[in-house]
Amino acid sequence: MGAQAPIIQAAQFADCLGAKAPECTEANFNPIGTGPFRVTEFRPNDVISLEANPNYRDPAKPAFATMTFKGGGDATAAGRAVLETGEFDYAWNLQLAPEVIEQMAAAGKGKTIAAFGSLVERIMVNMTDPSSALPEGERATLKHPHPFLSDPAVRKALSISIDRDLLVEIGYGQAGRPTCNLVPAPELYASDNTDCLTHDIAGANKLLDDAGWVRGADGIREKDGVRLSLLFQTSTNAVRQDFQALIKQWWEEIGVETELRNVSASVFFGGDPGSPDTFQKFYADVQMYANNFDGTDPEAYLAAQTCDKAPSPESQWQGENITRFCDPAYDAMVAELGRTGELEKRGEIARKLNDFVTKDTNVIIPLVDRGRVSAHSNTLGGVVLNTWDSELWNVADWYRID
Repeated sequence: MGAQAPIIQAAQFADCLGAKAPECTEANFNPIGTGPFRVTEFRPNDVISLEANPNYRDPAKPAFATMTFKGGGDATAAGRAVLETGEFDYAWNLQLAPEVIEQMAAAGKGKTIAAFGSLVERIMVNMTDPSSALPEGERATLKHPHPFLSDPAVRKALSISIDRDLLVEIGYGQAGRPTCNLVPAPELYASDNTDCLTHDIAGANKLLDDAGWVRGADGIREKDGVRLSLLFQTSTNAVRQDFQALIKQWWEEIGVETELRNVSASVFFGGDPGSPDTFQKFYADVQMYANNFDGTDPEAYLAAQTCDKAPSPESQWQGENITRFCDPAYDAMVAELGRTGELEKRGEIARKLNDFVTKDTNVIIPLVDRGRVSAHSNTLGGVVLNTWDSELWNVADWYRID
């Protein structure tokens, strides 16, 4: 259990399961839990106000009477609020260029903290057709396979044409490592897959040539009347927009036309079933983001790619299988992992599952094993960065340094 798989109170959420989950605003915004703080006000895309939980198990904690959780902004504003102005005490997920963070830290109001875990920046490949020409309710669903991303040669060409070393250099510096794995850690579960690390424009072009994708007069490839023209979306973020620009350039070198879109993070990750711009709805051909798993065992994380977890109108677009990838062989391996207790065997199965969705099928294209970079005020004590759970995991132990 953890931040992405919390324990919820049965009575409070009894009528909020499955497709009904997004509709339970009162329960979702005011969950009853056992943590050190409880919600007093929740304003979507803005701020959450919390107060100390009078029923917390340790009467001497937390050290703060209130906590304000600000959302809806961006990494630059968050970093400045802690490192430059001292307005806030903690800034999470500073996905900024290394030199930008260094400039902010020079103000002396706070310090950065970083550690590696299982956070991977990746491109998700839509295995279904997101075309607006389809009836609403059928877009990006299993009823309609993608017209060209269903071709494994196209997916592999997209992957090997990317220079991951350069992405790390411009986006993360020492806080990033090129990777071909969805699960980069712990070591037991990390595959030795390095196939994608060679930047191979020539190889990508040969793959597409051999698969019958022919360049037109404008340099964009076509086959059977289908044009390699895709929409690439991600959240609004300076590093991600830099990545988009570079990847667009590499893809155009192999004859793939690329349109870029960026969406406010609060909308992209918001999960509103009425919005066309969420990463779950996936009304684009490919999209880029990062996430990870709670704890050190990736079973639930890998199980998120099974057929039954594809978001759909019937589930109010809830579900973790964002690519809509569906293969009974993969589902069978997930079931085997669930029946297996011996650690070495679990590691072997997990590595096979990782390879299945990355190097074998390229439905997920890993880019960067990201170190988590955050910042806290010089006056905030007790912070211990935990890359295997929420960064608020020990907020009960935070205190003010005079």
